[in-house]
Amino acid sequence: PLSEVIDSYEYRKAIQYLSKRNIGKDLIHKYNIGYCEDGDYYHRIIFPSYDIHKDINYFLGRSYESYTKLKYKNPDIPKTEIIFNDGKVSWDSNVYIVEGVFDHIVVPNSIPMLGKVISDDLFTKLVNNAECKVIILLDSDAYTDAIKLYKRLNSGKLRNRVLIIKLPNGYDISDINQRLGKEGVLKILSTAKILKESLL
Repeated sequence: PLSEVIDSYEYRKAIQYLSKRNIGKDLIHKYNIGYCEDGDYYHRIIFPSYDIHKDINYFLGRSYESYTKLKYKNPDIPKTEIIFNDGKVSWDSNVYIVEGVFDHIVVPNSIPMLGKVISDDLFTKLVNNAECKVIILLDSDAYTDAIKLYKRLNSGKLRNRVLIIKLPNGYDISDINQRLGKEGVLKILSTAKILKESLL
């Protein structure tokens, strides 16, 4: 765990990488972010995922070396079989749907799809469990995907409780955090809106 300070080159490289992305000790502690000194996940930040029983059910390994060809190295199980950090979701509050793990850790009460398409399990869980609003916050290059997801979710139990956020071109929410910090993220979150039927 990166919360335990170690005087090593790899530890310093991992902390330096997260610092450049404006990820500090508060988020490192909250999400129990770690790293590897050696082995298959050497040179990688580790993001664990916790299920509803608080057990680790998955993790993501992100390289902090600029020369690597493989940015992410993950376990050999389909990402669609898990809901990342399911155990950390408060279903009685607004839930944000984001793309990646770096988006997830800077947006409160969010669930990363780990891609641009929602899994059937996550879709079903949102429909059955979400008690407040579901807010879609995908990268700027995935706004078309975000609208498709909006249309799919905005029916049945979730009708009129689905909102969407459009990011500035060329940005994802982790970029906003990196450049503008928490205040910038909160400002973006405040722009969530319901789409008019005529725009769909």
